[in-house]
Amino acid sequence: MIALVAAVTFSTTGLGIAGANIQAQAASTPSISAKAAIAVDASTGQVLYDKNSTKPMAIASMTKMLSTYLILQAIHKGKLSWNQKISVSKAVAKMSQNKTYANVPLLSTKTYSVRQLYNATEIYSANAAVTALGDAVAGSPHKFVDMMKKTAKSWGITDATIINACGLTNKEVGSDIGYSDVAGSTENMMSAQDIATVAKKLLTDYPEVLKTASIAHAWFGKGTSSETKMDNRNYMLKGLVKHYSALPVDGLKTGTSTKAGNAFTGTVKFSNGNRIITVVLHAGSASDNGTERFTQTAQIMSYVFHNYTTTTIAKSGAIKGVKTADVQDGKALTTKLVSNDAATKIYLPTGTDASAVTGKVSLKKAATTDGKIQAPVKNGKTVGTANLSLSKKPVTVVNGTKSSTLKLNVTPKSSIEKANIFVRMWRGIKSWF
Repeated sequence: MIALVAAVTFSTTGLGIAGANIQAQAASTPSISAKAAIAVDASTGQVLYDKNSTKPMAIASMTKMLSTYLILQAIHKGKLSWNQKISVSKAVAKMSQNKTYANVPLLSTKTYSVRQLYNATEIYSANAAVTALGDAVAGSPHKFVDMMKKTAKSWGITDATIINACGLTNKEVGSDIGYSDVAGSTENMMSAQDIATVAKKLLTDYPEVLKTASIAHAWFGKGTSSETKMDNRNYMLKGLVKHYSALPVDGLKTGTSTKAGNAFTGTVKFSNGNRIITVVLHAGSASDNGTERFTQTAQIMSYVFHNYTTTTIAKSGAIKGVKTADVQDGKALTTKLVSNDAATKIYLPTGTDASAVTGKVSLKKAATTDGKIQAPVKNGKTVGTANLSLSKKPVTVVNGTKSSTLKLNVTPKSSIEKANIFVRMWRGIKSWF
């Protein structure tokens, strides 16, 4: 368990937690009892901690992160609006009355705003609310599941089982929402790496999700027959029982079921702007009080804080190890290559010098002739990628089901002009001799 003490203070030159005092952790990898876990940088997906992260497991309500992505996408595209009133089907209304699962009671005879149902989804993990929103986006539960599968596949997630928008079993959602040809005990499954990929996409494309996911308490339908006090199940939020002042967690999603046990996808932003994502799967059984997942999340977050610093490769910055490239038909016959991406942070184990980060370039075929960069090329045009290594080992990032190497696009340091025809002819003549 993470202990907060006033005696040990860390500077903000590493990952930086301003004003935070946190007990020092051993440099070795923490002992996590969760069946699977992972920690990644929220921007690049660089893997910072890993335990059994590629095995698909039940994920319960963490499913809702993928559903939320599609709901926010529909809002951004104008297919839904926050104040839009939507009705719920009788099947969804029936599901909502089951107090065994997280729900706010809904009636098929009433309408609810997208904002109301969204808040219930993010704060209270309401199963019927997210199902109703999925219906509004796609037209039916099964069509929404098809969208979920297609989206996951486009992110490289190929080992997932997805049968509903909320994370209940096929039997629990009811016959009108479930599938007749799927066993009743079947539920959604992904690996920790898959979940980290989903969370990264959600935070990258729709960071506003945190404004709602970080709300500890709210009311649904205050003053109506649906009135429900919604207490966030993410106990690491400020004011809740597993909050650590040194770790200002502001999201993201819990999950609980008999098969999934207690699971949690957390995210924390440190004072220097670095944000990480953590996932723990089956961190304790569903029958316990559910706090172990937060204790283990805190251990992983603290481990990252104490054992990593960061270095940044700036846009147009040099990448160590990237060699000068030959140029075809240019005024200059060689060119230096630099990063063509926005400033990119690389995490380094504490004590590792930034010079340990190197890159190896692969040029795009479309940009070359006989293996040389074909002139002319303007600065800012991508001509290839640099695969990054740290101390000669690939910098691993989550990328759907399979991890991959962190790549940066590269461009000539300055524009390459094409040599005139006479120069090119003379070079050709010289090559004969």
